[in-house]
Amino acid sequence: MTTDPIHEYLATAKQASLQTAAGAEALQRAVHQRWSVKTGADPGAANLVGQAPVAGTIGDMVALAVPAFLPPDARTPGAEETVWELNATLTGYKHEADGDYHLVIADGQGNTMIAEIPDPAALAPGSFFTEPITAARQAFDNQFGLQAAAAAAAVAPQFGAAATVPALIPASESVTLQGLGFFDFAHGQDGVAPNAIELHPVISIEFHGPPPAGPPPVAPPPQA
Repeated sequence: MTTDPIHEYLATAKQASLQTAAGAEALQRAVHQRWSVKTGADPGAANLVGQAPVAGTIGDMVALAVPAFLPPDARTPGAEETVWELNATLTGYKHEADGDYHLVIADGQGNTMIAEIPDPAALAPGSFFTEPITAARQAFDNQFGLQAAAAAAAVAPQFGAAATVPALIPASESVTLQGLGFFDFAHGQDGVAPNAIELHPVISIEFHGPPPAGPPPVAPPPQA
């Protein structure tokens, strides 16, 4: 992953802000924005249970228009009311302070987006996808257990005065993911799409080994 003085400064400033209690509290509020939607516990998620996944591409996803309004506890029409299936390359992952596994996925054209596997123990009450999220989390642990455990240790204590921004662990793995569409807001996340579209939560992940021969996609540095 390449960097430059501006991105290095922004990353350093972001890290410094999290060393204060106010910064940690702001982080906690931000990551729990639309938490019921992120974890499939909003009323509209009930309509997605058993929905046949729609095959998509990262290129198509990152070109979607951002809704004018993102309701706190409800889904927007279209992408957020869809279970998506994507074939992609996993280029990196990390265990975040909110418990999610943050995955950066990419296509062969250099497009990237984020997919998140929430912590099953931290789902909003009444999630309609507790079982598939738990299964996806277990599948990821089976594939990257040792690295994931090390990443988890690196972010403790969570949301404390010394909260940290975990580093992305590089990967190069062909994957098939299924997940619910979700529009986040761009705040410098690793791999964030231009429109901040995500698969959140991921409800299924399959690993297919290294991607085909050729230069693998590289996740861009965090954005401002």
